[in-house]
Amino acid sequence: MNDIELLRKQILEVDAEIIALVALRQQISKKIGEYKKEHNLPVLDTAREALLHEFHGMKSVEHGISPELVTNVFNLLIEESRKVQKYEQ
Repeated sequence: MNDIELLRKQILEVDAEIIALVALRQQISKKIGEYKKEHNLPVLDTAREALLHEFHGMKSVEHGISPELVTNVFNLLIEESRKVQKYEQ
């Protein structure tokens, strides 16, 4: 295997980990949706989302990656989490 093939293999391994973590995040979101339903809480929690965005911004800087990239990725994940939680309602 040459260098680029090894690097591409590493990318695939990282992608698989990311997908597994996204699946785990969705499972947890489903449980949160169940909790919110049981306790008559709204799906949308703007205060919590603001805290998440602040956390994601800090982590992106900490890891030296684009805050815009991280924001875009997590906007999608949060949107999907809301969908999962609404389904639980």
